[in-house]
Amino acid sequence: MVGEKTLTSPHLIPTPTDPLPLSEGSKLYGDVGRGIFAAGAVAVPLSLGVTVIDRSVTLFSNGKCPSLGKALANGARTVFRTPLVAFLGKDNRAVYGVYGATYMTKNVTTISCNDRGWDPKWPMFFCTSIVNGCLGIMKDKYLAKMFGSGSCNFPLASYASFLTRDAILIGVSFVVAPTLVPEVEAATGLSHTTADVVTQISVPACAQLLATPVHLAGLDFYNRPDVPIATRVKDAICNSRGPILARMFRQGYVFGFGSLCVKYFTNFLIDEAP
Repeated sequence: MVGEKTLTSPHLIPTPTDPLPLSEGSKLYGDVGRGIFAAGAVAVPLSLGVTVIDRSVTLFSNGKCPSLGKALANGARTVFRTPLVAFLGKDNRAVYGVYGATYMTKNVTTISCNDRGWDPKWPMFFCTSIVNGCLGIMKDKYLAKMFGSGSCNFPLASYASFLTRDAILIGVSFVVAPTLVPEVEAATGLSHTTADVVTQISVPACAQLLATPVHLAGLDFYNRPDVPIATRVKDAICNSRGPILARMFRQGYVFGFGSLCVKYFTNFLIDEAP
């Protein structure tokens, strides 16, 4: 038929001299790249702070440091004196891998869902929970072997404890906190930005009231495998009184302040892109 294109039409087979059309997904790919860069950059200072807190809590809970304050002071002193050495430390690299990958996953999922007009809340929750949970278990296993006691076999109860802990923290930090921002703004009369900052830092921090005993129970399953469950639960609750404030600060720092930094830095890079 006259005018009908066939499979041999030159218009269907671009030649090397034909100009390539601009891909409809080019902006999406650029935004995803900027989101990955922003997450990786912000994760550098975040990992250093988290490493100090995590190492201090682990050493204190295992009885290898007499006080939590002394452990925190020693860790902070190391970071300020030798920041490069601190960043390249094995435990810090493990922490950087966890939170760098977590925020990269959060950004990639959120940007991709927004590009398609989907609500990113639940896809982002499930994707980041999987990444953070799996890498977090690997990190906790590694740190427990570095600083802990007992055998090298991590029990299933520890895995379950760590996955539960991570699901709590991810859900509260990335889903609940942003949802509460309009409520805080309406109830207090604060500006949207101020309400966002206050909510995003305080709400994730409060999640540690539940997550810290779960975390310590997971470590205790590794360090004391033969302790009765009733004793383990009681000890986890009692021992959480010491590190709870440090871990609340940790959570407000890494998933509160960190989430804000990643969000605003990502938005800045995307808005300023040509």
